[in-house]
Amino acid sequence: MPIRFIITSDLHQDIRKWEQLVRVVAQVKPRFVLVAGDLLPKDSFQQQKVFFAEMRRLCQALKKFGPVTLLTYLGNDDAHVLEPLLDELHTEGLCVNLNGRIHREEGLVFCGMNKVRDYPFGYKHWCVPDGDYVACPEQFCGEGLTFDADGNHVRLANLVEYLSAKPSIGDELNRLKEQLRSGEMERSIWMVHQPPTGLGMDICGDGQRVGSPTVLRFIQDTQPLLGCSGHIHESPHQFRFSLRLFQERDKKAISPPQRHGHLPFLFLQFRGSGH
Repeated sequence: MPIRFIITSDLHQDIRKWEQLVRVVAQVKPRFVLVAGDLLPKDSFQQQKVFFAEMRRLCQALKKFGPVTLLTYLGNDDAHVLEPLLDELHTEGLCVNLNGRIHREEGLVFCGMNKVRDYPFGYKHWCVPDGDYVACPEQFCGEGLTFDADGNHVRLANLVEYLSAKPSIGDELNRLKEQLRSGEMERSIWMVHQPPTGLGMDICGDGQRVGSPTVLRFIQDTQPLLGCSGHIHESPHQFRFSLRLFQERDKKAISPPQRHGHLPFLFLQFRGSGH
């Protein structure tokens, strides 16, 4: 039997997209829904925290349309101290928090990594080194910010030291790779919030390319069944086509197209045995 997927990301720009996702799932009835990060409203920490009650309702609504597994994680705009609330939904069976984890189901292996390269914006918790690249040379908030347990901003003393102390994007990807069993890479699906470089998924509105060479090399070297990312909302607008595919030996890397006010999603269908 074919396995249906809905893949989307970055619903935080317009929370009404969550309601649209429920309607799409009702119509398409996918087996898996992947939301590749940035789940919560961007306005304030308190709004992000309160939104988890709405997320519970929405996740429960998805379950009404047959067996469907929602795989997701927090993104770089989501407050890390709220991750226990996502873990609660995970424990209740309403979603899978794929952050730094592997999930096996229906003969597929889902791998999740939500870390990103540094950028000019203030919140830095999810930023990590990417090869020789550590900190963005342009910064809007001095040395950057993080959150304390109560959601208050905490200023960082030294951004380069803060980032350099963390495992890199390559470290995070390889840590997951080492957990795969023999033969699992070819049927693995990698949900990585940071897009790769050079595939048209990483172009900012001003034309800068901010993708990761490490993610690109990882896809090329390991050849998973599928890779998906988000993070750079405007990138698909830089191309005539809304979907960019990197194909090598039938393997793909995708980034859902973004349209203001509309749910960005891709519908994929894999064959059964061998996919």
